[in-house]
Amino acid sequence: MKFRTTIILLIIAAIGAAYIFLYDRQQFRTEEWVQRQQMALPDYKIGQINKIELIKEKDTIVLESTDNVRWRMLRPLQLRADGAEVKKILSQFEFLRKVGTIKESETANFSLGNYGLDKPQIVVNLWMKESAILKGTEGTTGAESKYTINVGDRLAAGQNTVYINIEGSNDVVVVAAKFLEKVDKNINDLRNKWAFEYDMNAVERVRIQSDSKDPIVCSRADQHWWVTQPVSDRGDTARIRDILSELKNLNIAKADFVSDKEEDIARHGLDKPRLTISIGSTGGDTQSLLLGHSLDDRIYAKRNDESSIFFVQDVVLSDLDLEANDLRDKQLLRFDSIGTYGIEKVELEYPDATLTMVKTKQYDWMITSPNKILADRDTIRKFVEKIKDLQIQLYEDDSGKNFDKYGLGDSSVKVSVFRKIGEGETVKFLIGDSDPDGGLCYVKKDGEDPVYSVPTDEFYDVAKAGYIAFRDKLVLEFSKDNAQEIAIDRDGKTFVCKKDEDSHIPKWNMTSPVNMEADINSVNQVVWNLSFLVVSKIIDLSAEDLGMYGLDSPGLKVSVTYEDSGSASGDIEKGDLTSPKERVTKTLLVGGKLEPENEKSNYYAKFAGEDIIFQLGWPDVRDYSVELVTKTLFNLDTSEVKSLKIKHPARELSFLKNSDNKWQMQPENKLLEGNFADRIIAAMNSLKAVSIVQYSGDDLTKYGLDMPQFSVTVGSGDGEDSLLVGKEDESNCFVMSKATNFVYLIRKNKINDIMEESVSTEIR
Repeated sequence: MKFRTTIILLIIAAIGAAYIFLYDRQQFRTEEWVQRQQMALPDYKIGQINKIELIKEKDTIVLESTDNVRWRMLRPLQLRADGAEVKKILSQFEFLRKVGTIKESETANFSLGNYGLDKPQIVVNLWMKESAILKGTEGTTGAESKYTINVGDRLAAGQNTVYINIEGSNDVVVVAAKFLEKVDKNINDLRNKWAFEYDMNAVERVRIQSDSKDPIVCSRADQHWWVTQPVSDRGDTARIRDILSELKNLNIAKADFVSDKEEDIARHGLDKPRLTISIGSTGGDTQSLLLGHSLDDRIYAKRNDESSIFFVQDVVLSDLDLEANDLRDKQLLRFDSIGTYGIEKVELEYPDATLTMVKTKQYDWMITSPNKILADRDTIRKFVEKIKDLQIQLYEDDSGKNFDKYGLGDSSVKVSVFRKIGEGETVKFLIGDSDPDGGLCYVKKDGEDPVYSVPTDEFYDVAKAGYIAFRDKLVLEFSKDNAQEIAIDRDGKTFVCKKDEDSHIPKWNMTSPVNMEADINSVNQVVWNLSFLVVSKIIDLSAEDLGMYGLDSPGLKVSVTYEDSGSASGDIEKGDLTSPKERVTKTLLVGGKLEPENEKSNYYAKFAGEDIIFQLGWPDVRDYSVELVTKTLFNLDTSEVKSLKIKHPARELSFLKNSDNKWQMQPENKLLEGNFADRIIAAMNSLKAVSIVQYSGDDLTKYGLDMPQFSVTVGSGDGEDSLLVGKEDESNCFVMSKATNFVYLIRKNKINDIMEESVSTEIR
């Protein structure tokens, strides 16, 4: 070779060496590069390693990864490796700092045997697919390279340092002994401790095979799960995801690995497993777990693709020993709405008619078929909420052949809910018969085979009733200010009150059975109740037998006469101011109780001359039974009272006020000390009746008022008024006011307070 050629080659080699040196340095910042020179493997990068070999005296473990994420053990067993443990090993070399270096060239009589490195206790081989130096150079791929680290003796007994040697150099490096603890791993340390490994969002199939049952297969479509074997139905997505979460977190303790011997598979019942759970993910990857015999509270288990036999807790078996129905969706329907918000149409199709209800801006909900009438929006809202929340109780029949048996053939009610009119049904299902006990009814989804049973509560009767259930429950409406007269027939009496048109303030007068001013609050209670009468339920649109409802001879009749101004609000257009107003009389008939034994039962009712029978709430009936005149017996002005007479079987007392406005006892003219007389008058003023028994002073004997047991007479400039007390029962007594001649029923304790006050008080 010519000298000139030799010189050129040496220059090229020097340039190459300089390039390599500079390139290596540019991979790190200057400070970092300096620090890395203090490491045992200065150019080592954890992400470049794809294979590890741990050679010890008695065994060798080989681990490999194709993606630097999932690792497998290749020797001595074919197993999944524990990625976390592998990463711990690899990370030891990235920051393996030199404590000291013993250079061969500087040591007399140097020998690796002096440091236990002629026969190292552990040899670690680390392979890289690409050269550490050339990796990263665009378009360049280096040959496979390897680090070999020999681990020798500790520096001295009790010392926390150890000798290592990097193959390719005879120098001995001293490193911290904790490095040895991190890499000295056995098979159980490095085998994967998770029964399953998968991404929850990538799972597409779950199969549960019991030795005594048909396999259950569930498949995912988008975000929903379906049971596809042994039946086809929507799956319980939440339940299936819970199972997947439980299996994903199924961890195996190191002590629970039992065997890796093939002959032990049959001995532990894993050749014919009691249960096999298979998880299929995107890309066709399938993992299966087999469960065999039990031992105490544990079960032998293994994966189908590995030799390892291990224990899992028996709760896994109890949680997964399922029937197909356990994984079916328990919610009958799924659609988004809050009440009826977002719903534009609800339709119920019957064998002989179709009930169509449409949301409108003006009326909220309108029945458009079979008749056009306002719908009851609360009933529609509750119905939609109820069907949205229907929970399947039983899976009755999956054959798709026995629909008539459940009333789901031609006699069924088809219910459709539309989010947008014109876009087809959001959901559609059929309602059949109820079960013999009436607590459940049979339903099915349109176009699907399975028949289910769901609770009937607040749902079935409404759907079956149809038009009368959904139509508006407002049966009477008028402006309360237009009311002119009310009449109430009850208990064989008729009470009539008329508005006093001449009064400048609202005033009503009773005209029957007596003429007197009516109690404005009581009259308003009746008028306001009738002016916007919303009933509990429509019972029948045209009943043939009124007797079955007690409406052939109603126990209560309530009539109201009002001026019909043509507007419920009472507003009249200017052109109508001089027009005569039509007077309308509506008479409400109240019949029998729905539950005769229940004191607070609702009642059957209808309007005279109309066909519709409806259910009236008991509070409404209570309002119509109100007394239309005041139940307050006295309204005495204490300052105007001049005389007081008390007649009691035990004593009789008489008092007069003198010119000094002091009370004196008669006939002695003895001055009365204290406020005894004023307390009696105040107690009389506070008396309020439970009810008015009689509006006249006739036939007082039956009330014990022809010969009262006690009386108080009060005199003033307007005359005298008396409280007469007659018979009594356990809690009430009959009393009479001479001013009105009415017989009242009053709580006995109120009367006893007055009687005891008059008897027990000492008169000085």
